Amino acid sequence: MIFRKEVYFTRDMGEYNRAKAALVDHGIEYTSKSNPMTNPGRSHGMPFIDASAAYEYHLFVARKDEEKAEQVLRSAGVK
Repeated sequence: MIFRKEVYFTRDMGEYNRAKAALVDHGIEYTSKSNPMTNPGRSHGMPFIDASAAYEYHLFVARKDEEKAEQVLRSAGVK
């Protein structure tokens, strides 16, 4: 998917999974990216970092599917 558009961003894995499921249920292809907000050389167990918010999750769709994806995510209550 060369020409893609970010349609969703969260730090909550549960919401991320709900958003992915909503896109799949409506036949919308997506790509995703997740990355730790902390130093990539150190994974878990950093002091004062809430593990549930230690990662950022991004969902991308083809530009042609952007409007439909936005609508689906709003209907699913994740956006």
